[in-house]
Amino acid sequence: MMKIKLRKEQYNDIPYNYFDNESDKVCFMFSGTGYTYEKPLLYYSTELMLELGYDVVQVCYTFDSQQFEQEPEAISAMVYNAANPIVEFILSTKSYTEAVYIGKSLGTLPITDFYMQRVSSVPSRYVLLTPLLSLDHVMKNLLGKQAFLAIGTADPHFSKERLELLSSFELTIVENADHSLEIKNHTVESVILCQSLLTELTTYLQ
Repeated sequence: MMKIKLRKEQYNDIPYNYFDNESDKVCFMFSGTGYTYEKPLLYYSTELMLELGYDVVQVCYTFDSQQFEQEPEAISAMVYNAANPIVEFILSTKSYTEAVYIGKSLGTLPITDFYMQRVSSVPSRYVLLTPLLSLDHVMKNLLGKQAFLAIGTADPHFSKERLELLSSFELTIVENADHSLEIKNHTVESVILCQSLLTELTTYLQ
């Protein structure tokens, strides 16, 4: 297998990691506030996307705590405004035939509120890991859309009633999993959970 080149780049003063798989498909990844690309779900999602033949772009934004004192919609716009110039730049560099957007927690906001709401020039699919379903505007934006969504029943944003409204989604609901999609004090179970989630994600993307 050829060595995939990782380039650490910057665009608009926002750093990003670009894994050049010499592909015509691209995956954009948006991390959570404390859930970075070294954490299990995003680390293995990156590996999986490379294995499936995608270029991968990890947007490495950081925000100050006071920036989270805004209204939810403003926070969403803040993340989108940090990430989108990188997305647009990468899409302009190659004739990509497909894009996948993967977000974790905070990183799902630009996907639900912006990318899923518009007609993309490139056929796109969406992966929402622990989205913020408790936010009313997020739910409104998800209705009638399609995506892969994974959330645990011990996540503060979990809502059985809200998930029942998302019948068009590929849903993975994990009993007792928290906002990191892990089961507290059950290490081996958490690793197995990560494995099964990646298996389901592979099926969704193929």
